[in-house]
Amino acid sequence: MNKLTKPVPDDGEDFGPELSEAEMDAWFERNRDALNESIDQARRELAEGKAEPWDTAEILGDLREEFEKNRKT
Repeated sequence: MNKLTKPVPDDGEDFGPELSEAEMDAWFERNRDALNESIDQARRELAEGKAEPWDTAEILGDLREEFEKNRKT
């Protein structure tokens, strides 16, 4: 079995402590307009043909390829 060469940080090291449910609710409330605009823009781009729907098979293939590549290192 391969041993890790360096410690893998947990999410707290990268993103800070997990937010409480109240903090998450407050964040969504503060950012509601921006989030809704982002969703609306994505829907417009999809309707205008500027974006393509996700292809699950392609995504899974990419993930398998990445997994195999990382498994060999």
